[in-house]
Amino acid sequence: MAFSYGGQCLDSSVDGFTTLSVSGRGGFTRAVTATDLASDGAKYLSSRLESKKLTIKFFLKSASLADLMAKTGKLKRITAAKNTMISFADDPLYKYVGTVTSVTLDDTTLHPTGSIEVTLSDPYCYSITRQKTGTGQTVAFADYDSEFPNIPLSIEFTPSSAISSFQMTSNQGKHFLLNQSVSAGKKIVVDFRTLSCTVNGANVLSSVSLSSNFADFTIDKNTTLTFNSSGEYVVRFEVKKL
Repeated sequence: MAFSYGGQCLDSSVDGFTTLSVSGRGGFTRAVTATDLASDGAKYLSSRLESKKLTIKFFLKSASLADLMAKTGKLKRITAAKNTMISFADDPLYKYVGTVTSVTLDDTTLHPTGSIEVTLSDPYCYSITRQKTGTGQTVAFADYDSEFPNIPLSIEFTPSSAISSFQMTSNQGKHFLLNQSVSAGKKIVVDFRTLSCTVNGANVLSSVSLSSNFADFTIDKNTTLTFNSSGEYVVRFEVKKL
């Protein structure tokens, strides 16, 4: 159950540190907005998932007081990172993003137990990057094994023949339109993380239609993308789970 924070495994980076347990991964809390009724109860208006808290229990073994101080100092330095990647060895295919909000020791011995509290501002966890590659005009995501949709990291498309514009649409009403001709063999890269678009490495963001679903081009297990031309595609995405 080794605990990694900001890309560093504490169980191997801090000598004598052992992760004992982690709690909070499986639950969630939902805040409900409602207005009271004149009769019994209230009328539901909306709701949202709140931030999630994880508590990691650990054991820290040291040989002397100076050794303990050095190890706790290193632990504090590693956990000083903010809004960073978090993962656990017992679930290596998924990661969280959060911030350590407290590190406490339960006693003052040379071999104390303690706890690390992490606040996940984003309550969801995300898979390691998955990739779909192929040739053609459509791509489906039947293996997206979650009920929570997510925006792809990026989509690359290389048309087999010259096109006067590039368009991709989903069967769920999302679309992306690049109002620019693209020669055969020139790679189009749509990066949804940076909201950028390039053709053969050149920035073409000004040619992207303002009506495009750039910021909310979500996919899920029922999504099928269709391109307006046949070509080679690479779709990189993360599965989003609660």
